[in-house]
Amino acid sequence: MEPDKDEGGAAVDDGQERDDSASDMDDLDVDVDDEAGIDDDVDIGVTVISPRPVEVRMDTEVDQNGEMDQDADVAADTGEDDGRAIGVETEQRPEVDQRIEVDVEVSEGDDGTIIVEVDAEVEDDVEIESDAYVDIDDDDEDSLDADIGQDTETDGNIDVDVEVRDDLDADVDVDIATLVAAAVNAAIAAEEDDEGTDIDVDLDEDAIADADLDVVVDLSDVDA
Repeated sequence: MEPDKDEGGAAVDDGQERDDSASDMDDLDVDVDDEAGIDDDVDIGVTVISPRPVEVRMDTEVDQNGEMDQDADVAADTGEDDGRAIGVETEQRPEVDQRIEVDVEVSEGDDGTIIVEVDAEVEDDVEIESDAYVDIDDDDEDSLDADIGQDTETDGNIDVDVEVRDDLDADVDVDIATLVAAAVNAAIAAEEDDEGTDIDVDLDEDAIADADLDVVVDLSDVDA
């Protein structure tokens, strides 16, 4: 049975959705909540300090790919036994891959104008996968067996190339600040009271791929 999903994740209420002929299912409530967030932001800035006229040529390419795959599955087989054996298995796998390439070329035009060419490419691939499985069977006594699997993977690569031509006295500074991170959290609880058994599975995944690129070309020492 496919669980009902909303924008915030997945929620399942087995007491309402399964076979009404099983009377003891009325006191069984299973909730699976999976919240995932992706933060992917790129800022690029260029500053040129020069006593001469300057022409800035920028070629930027930003490729941001984000994907989330969330699955939840609940299976229950209960009868006349006094207890319930509850098994919960979760897997969380956020992955963040960021690649940045910046090429800066400073040259002098035929009319004496300073030409600054900036070619910047940023590629972010962010993927979050999460699975939750809940299995409930009859048993002599109540038990909860939780198996939590968590795996995060982050990778960042930065390549900067600067070329100053025509014997220009130029100071080029390329400042790149990045934040590539992934975090997961899982909480599993089962509680029994006079109204029945509540099983709560809460999963959280966060993936971040932020980049701030600042290119500063200082031509203060170039003859006007």
